[in-house]
Amino acid sequence: MIFGSMKRHLTTVEEIKQAQLLFKKGMLVAERKEGFFKIQLFQLENSYMEVYKHAHFNVTIKATCFNELSFLDPYLEQISLKGILPGY
Repeated sequence: MIFGSMKRHLTTVEEIKQAQLLFKKGMLVAERKEGFFKIQLFQLENSYMEVYKHAHFNVTIKATCFNELSFLDPYLEQISLKGILPGY
């Protein structure tokens, strides 16, 4: 994946194709709410994608992709390490 270390809104055809792959083959690892949005976090290998959906109408508003782990901070308390790390 070529998303880099910054959060990026998807604008090019190549980014949209990569996001579709991440959405189809990636694993949903966490969800959170922010205002009227339900935000889903997907992971595939070392790439992450946040999908913002309107909480009431269930339509996708935007998607952002990133590789930088610091962007995972809002999800850290929700992500289970069971089955990922030995001993959990």
